[in-house]
Amino acid sequence: MKDREREKAVVRDFESKARAAGLDPKLGKTLAELLISASVSEQKKTIVRPLKGRKALVVGGAGKMGEWACRFLSTRGAEVVVSDERTRLEGYKHSTGAARDLAAQDIIVIAGPPGVCAAELEAVVKARPRGLVFDLCSVKSHIASKLQQGASEGLRVTSVHPMFGPGAASPRGRNIIVCRCGSEEADAEAAELFASEGANVSFISLDRHDELMAYVLGLSHLCTLVFAGTIARSGIDIASLAQVQGPSFAKLRKMAGELTNESRRVYHDIQALNPNTRHVVASMEGVLREVKRAALDGDPSRFRKIMDSNKEYLEVS
Repeated sequence: MKDREREKAVVRDFESKARAAGLDPKLGKTLAELLISASVSEQKKTIVRPLKGRKALVVGGAGKMGEWACRFLSTRGAEVVVSDERTRLEGYKHSTGAARDLAAQDIIVIAGPPGVCAAELEAVVKARPRGLVFDLCSVKSHIASKLQQGASEGLRVTSVHPMFGPGAASPRGRNIIVCRCGSEEADAEAAELFASEGANVSFISLDRHDELMAYVLGLSHLCTLVFAGTIARSGIDIASLAQVQGPSFAKLRKMAGELTNESRRVYHDIQALNPNTRHVVASMEGVLREVKRAALDGDPSRFRKIMDSNKEYLEVS
């Protein structure tokens, strides 16, 4: 299945470069289309399809990560159908998600937003499918009991968390977390699905997952929101700040810009559904108070101690 959004981005980039070189943007568009066509033809000759002949259903497949899962599975040969009550995904067959459809699948991926993932998972487990079942949820606490129940009843159920967004072309070189739910067979099968494509797969427990993600995702998002919110309240337009920015500001500004394009619902759910968020926010508030005191103190020793302590932690880790 083609990544049409990626192709459009390539065409726009070539048009922009042609315009910058004083050429007709149409020339850039034509060149991009020729290169894309040649690339697709070459890929068709060499691509390995390890999932050929297997059926896959992506629940919530019309969302961003759902669409990514559809591309990932279909380009590896799986016959993919989508079940999503919200909308349809162009280029894929649609399924109602009925028990009969679920029972026929070799792979079932639950890719809806965290807030609706629990209901989608419950419907899948209730149908008792014979195939591999896993979710892509960024938070696990609210679905942990249902995952473990399915595994205890003999279903091939596990839980997966890709540590990247839907813009990733493939999982190669990227981190994938597999959370053990009680089915060693499912854990191994899901790990192999991604490891065979070059992903760095780590195994952790369901309980450990949300504790780690409260910092890896939750804290990262909160820091970025605080940065963006603070400069937005400065009264200075972003163009003036960007004109004199240094590397640190540029990196934070880029992160903030990327975050504003993400799903509001998903990013809210990552905070609200993680039971560790309250502790992280309290710690963040405490650290901010300490930094405030140190930054305004005429004696630099307090500020130095904070930086030395952080350096020691980061170097040991």
